[in-house]
Amino acid sequence: MTKVLVVGSWGRLVHWTESTVEAFKQAGCDVDYFATNGRNSADALYMKLRRKLSGDDQAYVAEGLRRKIKKTQPDLIVFVLGAWLSELPFQAAIEASPQSVKVAWVGDLFDEVQCVFAKHMDWIFCTDTYFIELLGAYDHSAPTSYLPLAMDPQRFFPTDIPRSNKVVYVARNSPSRAELISKIQLPLMLYGKQWRKSMAKFNNSPHEISLHHLPISQLPQVYASCRAVLNIKNEIRVARGINMRSFEPYGCMTPVLNDDVADLGLCFELGSEILVYQNLEQLHEWHAKLTSDAPFAQKIGLAGHKRVIAHHTYVHRAQAILKQVGLK
Repeated sequence: MTKVLVVGSWGRLVHWTESTVEAFKQAGCDVDYFATNGRNSADALYMKLRRKLSGDDQAYVAEGLRRKIKKTQPDLIVFVLGAWLSELPFQAAIEASPQSVKVAWVGDLFDEVQCVFAKHMDWIFCTDTYFIELLGAYDHSAPTSYLPLAMDPQRFFPTDIPRSNKVVYVARNSPSRAELISKIQLPLMLYGKQWRKSMAKFNNSPHEISLHHLPISQLPQVYASCRAVLNIKNEIRVARGINMRSFEPYGCMTPVLNDDVADLGLCFELGSEILVYQNLEQLHEWHAKLTSDAPFAQKIGLAGHKRVIAHHTYVHRAQAILKQVGLK
């Protein structure tokens, strides 16, 4: 049985690390994990204090990772990089187990300093095709593959609950997101405490805003009980890539109204499995169609559900990594 160690932030909003751990288990691997932000609440608090007082918690992370690797002796180490680490943890991984295959799954835009992970990897998987070009521009020659984010069907699945006619948007705020939403003239249901920053822009908007953190445990029910989900890329984190929001609503058979990002066509059949808007006028047109034609929304939701279940679960991603590095 292949032994896998998943390294990443634990307990974050998107649960990317947790979903990756579960996926490798379902793929038949012996799986353990190392949380780079602390193995428990006390450890996380200690790391925050250490970072605040000395400006450096990475030596502590590296030493913890070194001990974990020596204990587990994994065949494969998967770094889930939605947050950046210094070079120390990557060096620790090589020192602790030089024979382990080491891969990074990269989910955010990075600069040349943050790209330090690349020279220590046997393979790099990117959620955004632009990241592959970026690695080349920084003269890193490690093999790379496009590997988008995915959906966890154990968390997101169809439920027999009544649907409202709402189009919902659950996301962190960003300047371009707030600017677009302030111009949308049809009603949205916004979730997230960060939208408080943009309240002034929404004074005359038709939107309903819930200024509270929405835990991931409640997210499936929100998706299952609405008509459609809006998606807008975060320009701070991606260039061409698509986030979890393009996949997860389809676990609940809920259609997604997505902005026109370049990688979307690599994952869905545009127009029949996912709806795409290129400008505000198109967004309004699709919003009106979805909220006035429930059978149409249901048709898109079902088609997207079939696509995601067949190709875009985290188990598919785990199997792709294992196959690519020769462990399957």
